[in-house]
Amino acid sequence: MKRLSPYLVLIFACILLLSACAASSSGDDFQKINTSKQDSIPFTDNQSYAVAHLGYREMTSLDLYIEQYLDTDQIPVHYFSDGDYYLVIPRYSGMALSLYRNDMTTESSTLVYEDPDCQPFIIQCNISDIFPDVTIRLTREDETVEFSPFISLKDGTLIVGENGLNITVGH
Repeated sequence: MKRLSPYLVLIFACILLLSACAASSSGDDFQKINTSKQDSIPFTDNQSYAVAHLGYREMTSLDLYIEQYLDTDQIPVHYFSDGDYYLVIPRYSGMALSLYRNDMTTESSTLVYEDPDCQPFIIQCNISDIFPDVTIRLTREDETVEFSPFISLKDGTLIVGENGLNITVGH
């Protein structure tokens, strides 16, 4: 009986190990780990980011976008001026972000923030309707896109640049 017990322990350990491996490799667990709400954003081929207008001087609809497109409610906010709030969601992980403050008087831009692995963020900017006070630059590998989100004085729509997707509800 003493010779048999090490074998029983070994067999029992193998059974436990195999059942643990089978449970951890199921397709459902793998799917949960690798899915993101951001995957539901309907990007087209040339779009590198999505933008939503959240309100003027106060954010009124952030919860809707968190529920639909974001995996966290911990979103950094960058303040440039007391104007409109915008949610910016980069399409790809690993995109580098550069934020530039635009000066209307000198017509120059100054780099004020960089992030080598940009996540979704909120920006408050554009106190003036005639001059964007921020330029957002996103870079991925050898592709760089720049834009300044603003509300059109012509028809009130959000302008996000040629590489962006307007995800504002009701636009």
